Amino acid sequence: MKKAIIAILLGIAPLGSFAQKQDMASLFKAMPDSLMPYLSKNNRLDMIDFMEAHMKAEITNLLDGRSEMTALTADSLSLRLSDVLRVDMKLQKVEEPVDSSDVIVCVWRTYTLKENQTACIADTYTAAWRLLKSDVVSSSFLKRDETVFLKPHF
Repeated sequence: MKKAIIAILLGIAPLGSFAQKQDMASLFKAMPDSLMPYLSKNNRLDMIDFMEAHMKAEITNLLDGRSEMTALTADSLSLRLSDVLRVDMKLQKVEEPVDSSDVIVCVWRTYTLKENQTACIADTYTAAWRLLKSDVVSSSFLKRDETVFLKPHF
């Protein structure tokens, strides 16, 4: 009987710790490498450690460039992964739990080539990093010049 109770308690303990660790730092640590190819897990851990020590959280990424975590709070973070890519993440509470979690992770990737050429892609994930939705929020890369299309071409 004691063994059964201990087994049940050990089985429930990880679920309780997962529920408590739904802060941005913990979710960023658990993020699969495939979702952010610029950074390895060690890179992500280093960035969090630097931010917690109130140091500049800049590292050499996997593409031999410089990446920096510019902000980290319990429910959000901001990264500058390269000169043209910025990533912002925010935890959002949901009324109906998704995958037994009461939060989802919203990720915005903003690409900037020039001052007037940007694109923003918004992805929504569960706390277990399962993609729920992906949208192009805005883009000026593919806007066509109406005057070119309205001119007669002879």
